[in-house]
Amino acid sequence: MIKIQKQMIVENEHLYGPGKRLLLYLKGCSIHCEGCINPHLWSFEGGTSISENEILEICRIEKLEGLTIHGGEPLDQANELIKVVELLKENSFTVILFTGYIKKELNNVQLKVWNKSDLVVAGRFENEKRNVNLQFRGSTNQRVYKHSGPYKNYKLTDGYTTAIITIYDDGNMDINGFLTEDVSKLIVSN
Repeated sequence: MIKIQKQMIVENEHLYGPGKRLLLYLKGCSIHCEGCINPHLWSFEGGTSISENEILEICRIEKLEGLTIHGGEPLDQANELIKVVELLKENSFTVILFTGYIKKELNNVQLKVWNKSDLVVAGRFENEKRNVNLQFRGSTNQRVYKHSGPYKNYKLTDGYTTAIITIYDDGNMDINGFLTEDVSKLIVSN
């Protein structure tokens, strides 16, 4: 079982990858990048547990292309996450991993998760290198690694920014993606 803060079905290639995907925000992060957009996910406390079989079932029922794993820091839960990734890959779903780690920092289990993922977005967010016009990445030091499989020839489309604003029936709001000054002003003024 992995611990998540939230799950969503998303279709936004610029932010989360090709096709209709299950997006999981995992709980806990040991890295704590300055300027992180998800500091509320740093704590390992709380959240909801979800099993690899539950994740597979969601992907099947919703007819998804795959799973996008975000955080927090997903590789801080690598011992459980590897079970998820292996099961999804065995069932022909794609996996996209977002991590603040770089490859040379990984232990053996973390490296297995990295190597089995179809796309890996890696590197710590660096506030002084922030660029909201990059696909998948928030700062220019971060890299996208394409492994053999369906995304080996995937072309990044940098040059614009994306923010998804969801307003729920109860009036609460959720923002995913890159919150630019323009979007912030729009939200505050209304």
